Amino acid sequence: MKKKNKHGMPPPSSRIRFEHNIYLVLEEALQAIEQDNIENSNLWASAPHLVKARYLPNRRLDLPTVNEMLRLHGNTMDWKKYIDFEFLKDK
Repeated sequence: MKKKNKHGMPPPSSRIRFEHNIYLVLEEALQAIEQDNIENSNLWASAPHLVKARYLPNRRLDLPTVNEMLRLHGNTMDWKKYIDFEFLKDK
């Protein structure tokens, strides 16, 4: 079982999971551009931070180039799978 932080959401358990979370943000941005849905997406918030992120020669993320905003956005996107949305459904 993953250890949860003070907000109840588990942090990434490895660098691979961390990179996965950042790629979720990248995928969301690419989908918004592809679907011409920029106005209704989070692209305005994530694009400046995605542009600053760099890759190492082995195509891994250069971790010091991932800022706090991008890290939080990626982790939040991953955390959505842990949220119980049942309370939102009509009974």
